[in-house]
Parts: sequence; C-alpha cells; structure tokens
Amino acid sequence: MKDYFDELDKEIDSLSAISQQKDDIINTHILFNEGLDWTTENLEREKKLANNFNKKSPKKTNNNKNLEDEEIKGKFISKFPDTKFYLPTLREWYTRYIPIWWNNETGAKNMWMVQYGNDILLIDCWVQFADPDMLWVNYSIPDVSFLTKYKKNIKWFLITHAHLDHIGSLKHVYPALWCPPLYWTRFTIWLIRKQLEEAGILDKAVLIEVDAGSREMMKIWEFKVEYFRVNHSVPDCAGLYIESPTWTKIVHTWDFKIDFSPAIDQPADLDRIAEIWKRWISLLMSDSTGSIRKWFSMSEKNVWEELDKIVANHTKWRLIIAIFASWISRVQQLINIAEKYWKTIFLSWRSMVENVSIAKDLGYLTMKPGVVKKMTSKNVEWIPPHKQIIITTGSQWEQFSALARMAEWKHNAVEIIRWDTIVFSSSVVPGNEKSVVWIINKLIRLWANVITKDDWEVHTWGHAFQEEQKIMINLVKPKYFMPVFWDLYFRTLHRNTAIGLWMKDNNVLMLDNWNIVDFAPNNWNVFKSKIKVPIQEIIIDGHGMWLATSHVIKAREKMMNSWVLVLLFKVDKKTRAIMWHIKIESRGLVYLDEVRNIHRAIIKKSREVYENTIVDVPDMEEKDIIKIIKTDLEKFLLQKIDREPMIIPIIAEV
Repeated sequence: MKDYFDELDKEIDSLSAISQQKDDIINTHILFNEGLDWTTENLEREKKLANNFNKKSPKKTNNNKNLEDEEIKGKFISKFPDTKFYLPTLREWYTRYIPIWWNNETGAKNMWMVQYGNDILLIDCWVQFADPDMLWVNYSIPDVSFLTKYKKNIKWFLITHAHLDHIGSLKHVYPALWCPPLYWTRFTIWLIRKQLEEAGILDKAVLIEVDAGSREMMKIWEFKVEYFRVNHSVPDCAGLYIESPTWTKIVHTWDFKIDFSPAIDQPADLDRIAEIWKRWISLLMSDSTGSIRKWFSMSEKNVWEELDKIVANHTKWRLIIAIFASWISRVQQLINIAEKYWKTIFLSWRSMVENVSIAKDLGYLTMKPGVVKKMTSKNVEWIPPHKQIIITTGSQWEQFSALARMAEWKHNAVEIIRWDTIVFSSSVVPGNEKSVVWIINKLIRLWANVITKDDWEVHTWGHAFQEEQKIMINLVKPKYFMPVFWDLYFRTLHRNTAIGLWMKDNNVLMLDNWNIVDFAPNNWNVFKSKIKVPIQEIIIDGHGMWLATSHVIKAREKMMNSWVLVLLFKVDKKTRAIMWHIKIESRGLVYLDEVRNIHRAIIKKSREVYENTIVDVPDMEEKDIIKIIKTDLEKFLLQKIDREPMIIPIIAEV
C-alpha cells in the first residue's frame, strides 16, 4: 500500500534540500519554453529576460509610497509560494491572453490576464468555497505565484461585478501584487471596500469608480478599456472592451443575460454593443453557463408576478424566502410586495443585512420606514406570523447559513414550525443537489410547506440562454470567438451555437485553463502556445495558505477513508527491549463487538514484529523499525479484517 509517511519524509527531505540551497521553498512548477532545452545557460537567459521585463517598467507608487521594498500586509495571508516559472518572451507588437482559471469548472473561478509589451492587466479575482474532497479547508483562491515576479508591471485590476466568484479573494491576491489601481462599478466598489477594510488594506488601495453607462474610453498605459452595461443577478454588472496598441480588440461579456424588464437595473445596452462591432472586434469571449438551455432566460418581471401571488395567498403563519445575499433586485421585489400587502420583512444573516444596507445607502433599494428590519427575537415577537416575510440565506444548504440553523432549531430568533412556508427563490448550484434535497426533506419532516422553482416561477437564471448567446454573437461580429466558463460540455454547446450562425470552425478557440494565446498585430494570426502556466490550486486553511496537494490534505483524506491506529512502544534505552504492555488506540477501525479480539491480535503481531526486528538487526534506526512495523501490520490487517488504516507506531525510550 502506498505509504503516507514515506511521502511525507520525501517531502520534508526535498524541502530541506531546497532550503539549504536558498532556492524556491516550493518547487513544483515545471520549467519549460518553446525552442529551448533547459540547460543552465538557457535558464539564466530566461531569468535575465524576466529581469529586463521588470526593469523597463517605471516604479509604481501607491499613496505616495515607494513599493519597491515595501511588503504590504493586512489581516489575511498574502504570501504565495515561490516558483521558478517565467512567462515565455512575448514577441514585439503581440498581445497575450491567459485564462488564469475559469474553464473546465463546474462552477466559476474567474480570473484573466492580458499583456502587451511590459504592461499587464488583470480581470476579476475569484474565491471558491471548498469542495467536499478538500477536507475542512475554508476555501480556495487563484494561484498568482507566477505573477509576483511581474507585480511592478501589473498596471490595473478590472472588476466586472460583485459576486464572490469575481471578487472574493482580493484580500489575499491584491496585496501580494502590490495593490494596483482597481476599476469597478459603483455597487461593486462598495462591497470590495468592505472586504479590503476588513482585511486591513483599504488604506493601500486605489479605487476608481466606473460608470458602465457613460461610454467613456479609459486610456491607462498601453491599453484602452471601455465598460458596457449588461444584465445579471447583481446590480451594476458590466462587460468589457479592451484594445491594445496594435489593434487587437477584445470584447468580454463576462456573466450576462438579456433582460428587457429587469427589477432595478437598466436593460443591457444593446445599442452600444452594436456600435462596438464597427471597430472590427478581434475576439469575443462570452458566457457559456446557460448553453444547455434553449430560447430566452425568464425576465425578473415574471418572478415578481409569481412572488406577488404567493404573498397575496399566504394568510397563515410565516413566509420564509431563501435567496442569494447578492440578489438585491429580488430583495427590492419583495420590499414592493410587502408594502403592497402591509407585511414586514426581516433580514436574516450578516451577509444579507450588510448587502441590503449598502444597496440602500447607494440608492439601489427604496423602502418605506419600518418595512425592513433586522431579524432578532425581540423584533419578531411583535409582528403576527402571517405578517412576516423572512428573507434569509441558505438556499444551497450552506452548513452554517441562516436557513440551515432554522431547520435544525439553532437559530437565535426563529425555528421552522408546522405550516411555515419556505420558498427557494434560487436554482441549485451544480454539486449541491444532494445537500439541497437534504434540507428540503428536513423542512418537510417539520411539516413546513416547501416551494421551489419547479413548483412556481420563483427564480430566473442570471445567465444567457441560447437565443441570447446568438444575439450577442450577431451584435459583436468578431473574427474569433471563445466560449468561456464552465466545463467543456457547456462550452462545446456554445461553440456549436456560434458555428450554427456564421462563425468559421477554425476561428472558434477552445482554451483550457492556463493556456497562453498570443495575437499577432492586426490579428493576422493567433498562436496557442504548447506551454501552459503551471498554476496550482491554493487553499486557505484556518490562518494558513497552502497548496491543495499538501501532505496535510492527503493525510486527512487517508484518515477519513481508512481511519487511524496508534501503537505506543515503551522500550529500554540500552537493551531496546519492550518494558511494558504495548498501548493501542484506534478510531474508526473496529466495531464494538470485535474490538477486544482485534486489538489483542494487533498487539501480539506488533510485539512479534518489533522483537524479531531487534533480534535480527540490533542497531537498526528507529525510523526503519517503525516502517517495518507499519508494513507488516498493514498486510496483517488486510488479511485479517480487510481494512487499511493509517498506522502510527510510536517508540518511546525510557
């Protein structure tokens, strides 16, 4: 059986060797480039090129401080692992694009890099809550290790909208890249201000507000950039137009839909998008999330009508509506409905309260005095149950969300009781199906009435369906097209939609994460490099930042799958003879009815192995004895009970 401790020993030895050489502490990235054999001479050449790349750019300052020698610190860890990887040399006049992470994912990890000459711009900065296989990890963030060498060349950071999968890791990534100027729309800027303030780095930030409806072309360093208005499920969502000096022009829709009757936003600026095509667009990158769905996505107006019917007909007990905390337009719809039927809205959970407060202060939400209140036990008890509309988080059964705590009777103000009605005004994020069904079943067992989008039209997607995707392609009329977001199946469907219109098959670019694509001047050719940026997944685990491949995660996985057996040998320091009974502890290995017999057999076998080993090789090192005990016990347990625990022998000399 593959041994975890052997792998850990190797990892520690390799780290020690690297540390002694004063080289990279974590050296897992591959070194390679087009046309080069990696001799010492060529390695030195590439390092010089990278150093020259850095030197050509003027020193960037922030808040009148020279950042050349400054390490920006906040409350969150921003020290990424070192890497020996250097970006391949960008040919003169070429424009480079790299998806740092967003394709081949069931869910969105959004970050993108554009380079011209010495200048780099970055777009969005995702965070993703831990997958089930990342045991007890808080969340994962993008690996920007390769960019830390070029942080003096990162001129700006563009943010398209306020969802966590676009802004969530800025508190880690932003200071690691020396806090370049951030450009974003009004609602987004305030949500990120809150994040940076909590991280203790707001004073280092340069925040520039952009009006997506202003039609303003921004010129910063080598790039021209323009925002344009699109619809999504959060206010102030924008697409981007980016132009390099050699006429490479890119349009990126990011997350979008076309809604002619949105709840609080203006409709997507289709006239402006139609004007942009006259600039002869090189590349359109467009959202593939809704590729599987035909026709048009439903308008927010339809959702308002359905919610209005539900509230009008609800005359007994409480109405609890679970939505995403960022869905401000849905909150406004419910506020209007509550005012219409003389009901009171209670907001449950911190993220919901904070987002609504920011939206209200910025004028995105309007309400009469007293209609919206924070949920507390004192506030709730003064309002009759049938007059309450509780807006809460937890539509995906996040473990510590408000709805989950209500269902388990752990909420500080309300628990689910018979005849309450719970509306899931949301869709199920892929991968969360089992959890959502679990909480629905739990609510039904409490005799609550559950309504989902399969029962009523209480939710609409924030992403374009096939007909909306066609409209975008026809408006922009690009030379090249790249479907982006989600896995290959969704992007292939989007590709087929584009080819079904008029796009040439060879002009549809299907990129994986970390591909490097260089556009020649005036879009003569597009070169997809054989090189990929060697990016790994970075996890935040408590107060630590680590690679997802860390031996700690491997150990947790092994403990979860195989459980643990600990043996303590107390031996004489001189004779090495066992002096007392071998102590044994196991967790998750044996059942109550078999524990005595199995433990006895393990003790007998381990004593036998230890004593035979000492007789054969009296001066054997302790670590080698431990490996022999582990190997023999693994074989023994596999034969006797067909189980493979993590075995931890401990030898204590007395």
